Amino acid sequence: MVWDPGRVQQDPLTSAQRLASLGDHAGALRLARELEAQYALEGDDGATMLVWVRLFMARWLAVQQEPDRPAALTVLDAAETAWRSPAVQGSELVHVLGAELMSLRSFVLRQLGHAAASLAAVEQALELFTELEQTAPEVLSAVGRVPLLLNRGAALADLGRTAESLAPLAQALDVLRATAPGSHREIEIELLVLQGTSLTLLGRFADAEAAEAEAIALARTETDRPARHLLATALTNHATTLTRTRRLDEALAAVGEAMSVLRALDGEPVTAAQRRRWAMPLSTEAEVLLAQGRRADAARSARRAEPILREYAEHAPMLVAGSLANVCLLIGEAEDDPVYAAEAFERLNTLNDLFPGRYEYWWRRAGELVARLRAS
Repeated sequence: MVWDPGRVQQDPLTSAQRLASLGDHAGALRLARELEAQYALEGDDGATMLVWVRLFMARWLAVQQEPDRPAALTVLDAAETAWRSPAVQGSELVHVLGAELMSLRSFVLRQLGHAAASLAAVEQALELFTELEQTAPEVLSAVGRVPLLLNRGAALADLGRTAESLAPLAQALDVLRATAPGSHREIEIELLVLQGTSLTLLGRFADAEAAEAEAIALARTETDRPARHLLATALTNHATTLTRTRRLDEALAAVGEAMSVLRALDGEPVTAAQRRRWAMPLSTEAEVLLAQGRRADAARSARRAEPILREYAEHAPMLVAGSLANVCLLIGEAEDDPVYAAEAFERLNTLNDLFPGRYEYWWRRAGELVARLRAS
């Protein structure tokens, strides 16, 4: 093995983890790549550690300040190949490694817009987790099931199975609050945000507002970057809910605060990751302005969002397919543009067939817009 625990030395993987915890993901990845190469040379003797190292690498690639989720998925593919080797399958850690692998795989696939594959991976993770609960409960953390349930709920929502998404999200929140109250605020906030999104899609606006208000209140107490990004997301989603209930001034204030949060974090967006965070607030602002009858202002916001989403679609087309279609719809409505209207309807028609129920509201709007413009 590369690391002999009997020696008086620092475990290289622990060193890499420490760098990652300090935000130095590049340094952590450099160390991990060296370890990966060494464990790969050891064959069966290094197979288990090879899986661990690749799992850490994939996680760091997926959550670093400029995430590279396609690269993370490639590393996970390699980790799965190692996990399926006879040496690992015969190891006592096979279920632990498998649950970690499939959980992380589900997260990365969801972030790339592959909802069906994400759901399949998380179902495998839950099966392995259940086996561990029965055979080796001592290796599980009290909140170990929470991220699995979160990913399951999110994937179900992305597939248009919106009503089904609420149960795993609620279960995850209950488990988190019962076993580790206040200890994982970011997960708690994300669960509330996801609940709010599903409730809005189901037309349960009062329940959605309650979940979003709780998410916003919790996120405002946190100061780290991930929590501030979640605050911007919660505010943007809340603006969408308020728009659907015609509380337009409140909606505009909420999305304005979301933009202020992003601006305070990064200033004017420069990197791809920074630009992508502005797409939803801008398109939501356009939605509110259009509902207020401020068509020229709505068009300006939507046109600022459009190039961001088209750029993002080159890297994760399924992830932003709905958002890009919605921006085309907003431009079409704000400018009475038949070309954008037709593109929106074509995109939403495809999405509505793939994910029944998820995009029906916007699909109907696009169809009505196309019909109106053709008649005029």
